[in-house]
Amino acid sequence: MRTYKVNRKDTPKVPSKETIEKYKDFSALSHEYDKMVKRPKVPLYKDKKMFLVLLLVALVAILLSQMGDRKSAEEDSESTNTEQVED
Repeated sequence: MRTYKVNRKDTPKVPSKETIEKYKDFSALSHEYDKMVKRPKVPLYKDKKMFLVLLLVALVAILLSQMGDRKSAEEDSESTNTEQVED
């Protein structure tokens, strides 16, 4: 079992009055904390780069869906043509 050394004879370290007064202003401390921790919330439509990325993704999705529709229409027309030839 470990033995721990407890210094009871030494006086505990207490911060100075100036340091205590510095941290008594809770609103400033809270503001600094929020500034450091929280990210700014900018809507996507106001962020120009993100808006362009979303626009490009939407355009690519539309183009892919149109190409898929064209291919399926071509396959349908080919299958009807082959059915007519076989009869």
